[in-house]
Amino acid sequence: MDTYYDPDRPKTYSYKGENRSIADKYVLKHWWPIALKAIPAKAPANLVSMVGNLGSYLAFFIASGLLLGPVSVIGREKPWIFGVIAFGLFFYQTLDALDGIQARRTGASGPLGEFVDHWFDSFNVFLVPLGIVIAFPVIPWQVMVPCQLIYTTTNWILIRALNNTQVLVFDKFSTEEGQIAAQLFYLSVWILGYDFWAKPLVFGVPPIWIGYALLPLGMLFTAVRSYKDSRGFGLLSIAIASLLPLSAWVFLAVPRVGETAIIMGGLTLGFSGSRYVGQLIQDRLIGRVYNPYLPDIAGGGIALCAIALIPGLPDWSIIVSGSFMFIWTIVALASQFNVTLSRIRKILGRGLFWPLTGSKLDSEAGRR
Repeated sequence: MDTYYDPDRPKTYSYKGENRSIADKYVLKHWWPIALKAIPAKAPANLVSMVGNLGSYLAFFIASGLLLGPVSVIGREKPWIFGVIAFGLFFYQTLDALDGIQARRTGASGPLGEFVDHWFDSFNVFLVPLGIVIAFPVIPWQVMVPCQLIYTTTNWILIRALNNTQVLVFDKFSTEEGQIAAQLFYLSVWILGYDFWAKPLVFGVPPIWIGYALLPLGMLFTAVRSYKDSRGFGLLSIAIASLLPLSAWVFLAVPRVGETAIIMGGLTLGFSGSRYVGQLIQDRLIGRVYNPYLPDIAGGGIALCAIALIPGLPDWSIIVSGSFMFIWTIVALASQFNVTLSRIRKILGRGLFWPLTGSKLDSEAGRR
């Protein structure tokens, strides 16, 4: 049963941002007005945001090998596919910035826009680095699990800090710079070749190890800087503790079923973390009480580990049980999205693609 400590929160929604990003100041702010010309004047802002995410998903499906096959093989023969990955990430970053501009242009700013933006962003936080791990098997898969937990932790802290300060801050080195770095990396793979990054160099260390290590280190730096504003160590600890059984399952499953467990485990772990982040976003935008205990996440992880440890069970049992947990997680996320959409529609009369769907209130209910 949903509990709301502030049932009318959508009516009092407000947004304040502070952008100190170097990339935005010197480069991106000159690109946004040009790119905006390609967006139809009356296009719903949420549609712009959701279409933009397709670029990130395309990048992941290619990098993970789910679309074209193993990148470690195909990438050497057709290095241009890394250019496609870079373009997908650039497409996502562009529309992710334009959705807010479009919302103000159409007078459709409001809490649902922020939810769509931040909720989908919580997926991309882990999809991009997960794609790199799968694309470059030379990176030890074991580092994926702690890195996924770091990405969830950082995202949780940033949203929690936003809830407490009511100001979204982009520091000089923020997600904007991180996204550009990922795009430049994939462009370099296209230009310099796959082996430039994958072949061992000094002390037998491939350059990709160093490049990949910068991702979690950068996220940790961001988390430390924002932690003082989050004030939620106990709640965060519960979330991370509930993800530990899923993390353990990955270590049990990969030796038996290989890359399938890396992809399935990485996605399930990341999406489960997004459920906690989504709850924080609901706290801010619709006044829903944050629930620190999601027993299905921890219980599901424990069940997966138990199945993997039962002697004599075939390997396909690991895949089947893991698939069930993955589907369960996607359904839970869909429910979270629907709850938010329904609540805002009930309070403000605004649908997902408002103003095309109509409204009971005027466009001044808040800023995106």
